[in-house]
Amino acid sequence: MVKLMDDIERQLKEDAGRIKAELSPELQERIRASLESTRPEVQVPRKTQLPGTKLWWASSLTGLAAATLVIVLVNWNTTVVPVDDQPLPSTPIWDFPLNVETAEWATPLEEELKNLQSDLEKARENVERDLRLSF
Repeated sequence: MVKLMDDIERQLKEDAGRIKAELSPELQERIRASLESTRPEVQVPRKTQLPGTKLWWASSLTGLAAATLVIVLVNWNTTVVPVDDQPLPSTPIWDFPLNVETAEWATPLEEELKNLQSDLEKARENVERDLRLSF
C-alpha cells in the first residue's frame, strides 16, 4: 500500500512538472496577499474527560465510602456464636400441644386426589367470583 502511494505521488509530481503555466503578475500578487492574510490554525487540545466525569467519580467514591462505613458500624459489636454452642430452647416454640396420629386411608389415593382437585377447583371459582365482585 505504501509503495502504491509513493508511486502515485511520484507520478503526480512528474505530471505537474510537465505543465507549463505562467501566472500573471496580478495573479501572483493576489496569491501572495491571500497567503499572508491567513493565520495559522491553532489546534485546541481535546478534553479527554466528559464534563460530568469528575463529579461521577466523586459521587461514586462517596457512596462506596458511606456503604463501607455502614457495614463497619453494623458489624462493630456483634459477637458470633457458633451453632453448636447455642443452647436449645427448653420450651417449645409453639404454645399448643401437637397430637400426632398415624393416617389411616379409608379410601384409595386416587379418590383422595380427585377430592383434592375438586376442592381446589371450588376455591379457584370462589376467588374468581370475589374478584369479579370487587372490580
